Amino acid sequence: MYILSKKCTSRHTVPGTLLLLRMVSSSEVATALRPFYFAVHPDLFGRYPQQRQVNEDSLKLLSAHLESLLKQKRMLPSSPHSLPFYIRASNAPQDRGTFNLIKVPLERTVDTRLVLRRILESCNLSTEYVDKMPAAKNSSTSKPGSLNEAFQQQQHHSFYYRKRSEYNFGKEQEDEDDSPFEKEFDLFQFRIKKVRENETLIKWLRKNVVTATVRTKALQELQEEVEKLRDDVRKRLGLREIIYDCGWNLEHFRGCLKSLEKLAELHPGALDGLSDRTVVFAAFTGVSLEGHVMLFTGDVQRNWLELIKTIDKHDSYLSKLPAYEFALSQVLRNIRIGRRKFMPKAQAMAYASHLRKITTALLDYLGKSKFPKSWPPDLTKFELVVESEAGPLMVSPTGQLIVPATCPGSLLVDFLTNHLAEALEKQNSYDRQKHIERDLHARCVAQFRLLSLTKDDSVTPDRMIECLEKLLAEGGTGLELADLNLTITTYYSVLADGMVCIPWDWKR
Repeated sequence: MYILSKKCTSRHTVPGTLLLLRMVSSSEVATALRPFYFAVHPDLFGRYPQQRQVNEDSLKLLSAHLESLLKQKRMLPSSPHSLPFYIRASNAPQDRGTFNLIKVPLERTVDTRLVLRRILESCNLSTEYVDKMPAAKNSSTSKPGSLNEAFQQQQHHSFYYRKRSEYNFGKEQEDEDDSPFEKEFDLFQFRIKKVRENETLIKWLRKNVVTATVRTKALQELQEEVEKLRDDVRKRLGLREIIYDCGWNLEHFRGCLKSLEKLAELHPGALDGLSDRTVVFAAFTGVSLEGHVMLFTGDVQRNWLELIKTIDKHDSYLSKLPAYEFALSQVLRNIRIGRRKFMPKAQAMAYASHLRKITTALLDYLGKSKFPKSWPPDLTKFELVVESEAGPLMVSPTGQLIVPATCPGSLLVDFLTNHLAEALEKQNSYDRQKHIERDLHARCVAQFRLLSLTKDDSVTPDRMIECLEKLLAEGGTGLELADLNLTITTYYSVLADGMVCIPWDWKR
C-alpha cells in the first residue's frame, strides 16, 4: 500500500515526478518491535511495581502514537517527545533486580520507519529488520497535472477506508489492523499464564526451597556489612534514618551507601543540610511529600550534591502543601485530600503544581456552573488523591478517588457524581479488611516460622486475605516455609537475596 506526498524533498527530483511512500503495516511494526516489547513488558517487573507502572503507562502512549501514524498518517498533538522505560541492566542472575531508566524518543515525523529505528537504537537493539524494509521509490509521469490528480484520488481512497473502518462496513480490513500492537503482549501473557496454570505451590516450593535457603544464608554476611555501613553513615551525617526503596539488590544498596560516604568525604560540611532528616535511595532525586530526601540510585554524585545544596527551595514547596490541600478541600465541600495508599513516592515541588492545576480547573467550572444537587452538602467522608498529568481517573480498591492533575473541571465533577457511592462502599470494605489482614499476617508468620512476610503494592487487602487464608488452611500438608523471607505478589520466583515470591492466587 502506498501514499502520495504533495512535495518531493529530494534534490534530485524533477518536475512532474510522483513520490510514492510505502506505508509500514501493523504486522511489520509488531515484528520490528518484538525485541523491544520483550525487554520492557510490564509482566517482567512484577516484583518491582514502580518500574512496572512506568513501563505500562509508556507502552500505552507509544501504542497510541504508532496507531495514529499508521491509521491516520499524523502525529498525536499530545504525544510527548520521549517516553521513559525501565530495562534490565543485564540477564545475569546477580543483576536480576538492577534496571536502567532510558528515554525512548518519539520522532516528530510521520516516517514510521524512522520512529521504529530510533526506538530500537535507544535500547541498543538491532535495527536490521527495519533497515531491510522496502524503502520509498519514485515513478515518473509526463503530465504536469497528474500529481494533483493522483493526490486527490489517494485522499478519496484514504477517506473511504477511514469511513469503512469507523462504521465497520465489510470485512475486507485485515485482522492485524484491529489491534496492531497488543498481539505480542497477548502471546507473551498467554505463555506466562499457561506456565502458572500447571504449577502448584507445594510442587514449586519443593523445587525451590533449597535454593532460597542457600541464597538467604549466603547473604547474611553481606547484610551484616550493609547494616554496619548504614549505621556508620547515619551517625556521621546525623541522619534520622536511611531507607532503601528502589527494589534493587543488596549489593546496590551497599554501593549507594559508599557513594554517600564518599560524597561526605569530598565535600565536608556540604551535607549539613541532611542533619536530622531521612534519606531514601529511590527512583528520583528530590524531596518527597513526607519531607524525606530522595536520592536516585542512578544519579551521579554531583546531582545529589546539587539537591542537598538547594534543599531549602524544596522545603519551601513542602511547607506550602497544607495550604494548597486546604484550598482544594474547601472548593470541594471539605473533601479530604489524601495520598494514594499504594503508589510510588512523589516530589513535593511537582505535587504542589498538581494541586494548583486541579484547584484552578474547579474554580473555572464553578464560575460557569454549580455542583449537582445530588451531591451531599459535605464530602468529608470521601478522600481525593491528585496525581500526575498522566495519572488515572478511577476509584482505587481502598475507596480513594484518584484524579489526574490535568482533569477538566466538568469531567471531574461528572466522575465524582457517578462514583461517590462506589468510593464509600470500597472504603468501608477496606476498613474492615485491613484488620483481618493484620491478624492473618501475624498468624502466618508465627505458624510457618517465617523470617518476614511482605506483599507487593499491587496486592490489595482482599487478595492478601484470600492468599493468607489458603496458606493457613494448607499449613498441615507439607508447606516448607520455615526461615524464609516470603513475598506475596503475582508470580513465582526466588530472588538473588533468597526472597521467595509466590502469586496471591496460587494453586493447591
